[in-house]
Amino acid sequence: MQPPMCSEEWLSSLHPELFYGLRKLQTLHLRSNSLRTIPVRLFWDCRSLEFLDLSTNRLRSLARNGFAGLIKLRELHLEHNQLTKINFAHFLRLSSLHTLFLQWNKISNLTCGMEWTWGTLEKLDLTGNEIKAIDLTVFETMPNLKILLMDNNKLNSLDSKILNSLRSLTTVGLSGNLWECSPRICALASWLGSFQGRWEHSILCHSPDHTQGEDILDAVHGFQLCWNLSTTVTAMTTTYKDPTTEYTKRISSSSYHVGDKEIPTTAGMAVTTEEHFPEPDNAIFTQRVITGTMALLFSFFFIIFIVFISRKCCPPTLRRIRQCSMIQNHRQLRSQTRLHMSNMSDQGPYNEYEPTHEGPFIIINGYGQCKCQQLPYKECEV
Repeated sequence: MQPPMCSEEWLSSLHPELFYGLRKLQTLHLRSNSLRTIPVRLFWDCRSLEFLDLSTNRLRSLARNGFAGLIKLRELHLEHNQLTKINFAHFLRLSSLHTLFLQWNKISNLTCGMEWTWGTLEKLDLTGNEIKAIDLTVFETMPNLKILLMDNNKLNSLDSKILNSLRSLTTVGLSGNLWECSPRICALASWLGSFQGRWEHSILCHSPDHTQGEDILDAVHGFQLCWNLSTTVTAMTTTYKDPTTEYTKRISSSSYHVGDKEIPTTAGMAVTTEEHFPEPDNAIFTQRVITGTMALLFSFFFIIFIVFISRKCCPPTLRRIRQCSMIQNHRQLRSQTRLHMSNMSDQGPYNEYEPTHEGPFIIINGYGQCKCQQLPYKECEV
C-alpha cells in the first residue's frame, strides 16, 4: 500500500485509534504539522512500520509508551521540535531502531531512567540543541553506537566515563560547543588523541580568553594544561579532513593528573617517543622577541621608503627654482617700493605752472611782493 502522507496538514492532535488496523504500513510521514503530544499506544497496530517522520512539529515531551508497537522501526525523525529533555528509557520498545534524529530541538539534558541495552542503535544526531549535562551512564546503553553528532551545543567538558563508554564510535561531532580549555578538558583531549575515528569540523576552545579559537589539542600541549601528558608519534589512521587540526600523535600514558588527582586514561598503545614541551613563559618570551624585531625592521624600511619618496617628489633642482623665484619676487617688490617713494619725493618742492601771458609779473602774498620772470622752461623762479 502507498505510505500515508499527512505532512503540512496543520494537524494539532491525533486520535488514539487513528492507525489501528494498519499492520502492513511501512512508512509514515507526519512532518510539518502542529502536533504537541503523541497519544499513548498510537502506533500499537503498526507492527511493520520501518520509517516514521515526526519532524517540524511542536512536540515538547515524549510519553513512555508513545512508541509502543513499533518493533520493526529502523529510522525515527524527531528534529525541529521543542523537546527540552530526553530520557532514552522512552525508546525502550524500539528494539530495531538504527537511526535517531533529534537535532535542532531545545534539549538541555540527556538521561536514561533505567538500565538496558540498546544494541541496534548506530547513529544519534543531537546537533543544534542546548545540551549542558549528560548522565554518566547514557551511552553505556548504546554499545554499538558508531556515529554521534553533538555539534553546536553548550557543552564545556565531558567526563572520562562518558567518553570511555563510546567504544564503537567511528565518527564524532563536537564542534561549536563552549569548551573550557582548562584542566577540566584533559579527559576529552586524552580521548581525542587516541580516537581512531574521524571528526569533520575543528573542536575549538571557547574559554578562557587566551585560548579562545585554539584547537583543543593545540591548547593542551601549547599551554601545558595537562601535566605529565606524554605523546607518541605514530601514523594516524583517522580520516579527519581538516588539515589544520590533523595530528600524528597519540596519547599513551596510563595516567594523567588534573590538579592533585590522578585519573586513568585509555591505555593499550606503546610509547615510542616522549616529548617534553617547553615552558609557556619561554615560548611567549620568544614570540615577543620575534614580534619586536619584525616591528623594528618594518619601522626602519618605512622611514627609508618615506625618504626615497620625498626625494623623488621634491628634488634639489626644484627647491632651487623655488628659492630663486621667491628671491626675484622679493627684489621686484623692493624696486617697486623704491620707485614709488622717489615719485613722492619729486612732487614735493615744485608746482607746474602754465602762464597765460608773456613778460614779468608780480605775485603778492601775505609776506610781500615777489617778481617772477617767465623762463623758456616753463618754471617759476622765486
